[in-house]
Amino acid sequence: MNRETHRLEELRWPEVEQYLTERTAPTVLVPIGSTEQHGPHLPLAVDAFQARDLAEEIAIAADVLVAPLIPYGDANHHLEFPGTVSLSTRTVVSVLSDVYASLAGHGFANVITVNGHRIANLTAIETAMQRSDERYPEVSFGAIDPLRIGIEVHQRLRDGDPDDGMHGGEFETSFMLARYPELVADDEFVEESHETEPYQSLDLVGNDDRVLTPSTAHSPADGDRGHVGDPTLASAEKGEELWAELVANAAECIEAFAATDPEADR
Repeated sequence: MNRETHRLEELRWPEVEQYLTERTAPTVLVPIGSTEQHGPHLPLAVDAFQARDLAEEIAIAADVLVAPLIPYGDANHHLEFPGTVSLSTRTVVSVLSDVYASLAGHGFANVITVNGHRIANLTAIETAMQRSDERYPEVSFGAIDPLRIGIEVHQRLRDGDPDDGMHGGEFETSFMLARYPELVADDEFVEESHETEPYQSLDLVGNDDRVLTPSTAHSPADGDRGHVGDPTLASAEKGEELWAELVANAAECIEAFAATDPEADR
């Protein structure tokens, strides 16, 4: 087998067949991001880059395969900003369900989605996983989200106010400074925050009491710059430290995941 790559699309079908045959619990990662605005200082591909790069680095660390990136997600709340491309929640569920069905049908024992569109895609991912779990009880489905597998490191590295928000703020800007600095317009760094109502919060890694509400749409016509948070607090060093811990956490998670029996509790 060509072990120079962990990318599914770069393998020939006999190599994939060999992987499925030789592994006790053959595992594949499915990265999904979004193509959406992230303020005037970052490109539209931030979430797609995060999903693709995180999935590929996890695949190398855990020695598993990674499927091609799905670059679109549920981004309806950003459509007022030019360039944003959004799929409906129903479409995201359908796309993921079809991808899961293809991979499960080939014999992958673990299908794990890597979500670069922090939190926002999770409703669709969870629905697709539940449907697929009913159809393929012999397969384990899971999802890795940076804000769910990296709560401690986000809290430790955060320099901004917890309620500043995390869309195009210090963490996503730090990732881009670490990996794609040529695409970052640092002369556009401006702190942006939004007021919230009681029991609502922009602290996505907090554990305070709260109610769940749909994402709120904003518009540049209202003077909104598109991001929330403080990119002036970002650094390449912060991005690298965050990334290293996310990859390590996820690789450990996959090892534990592969050791479980999806039908044990049925």
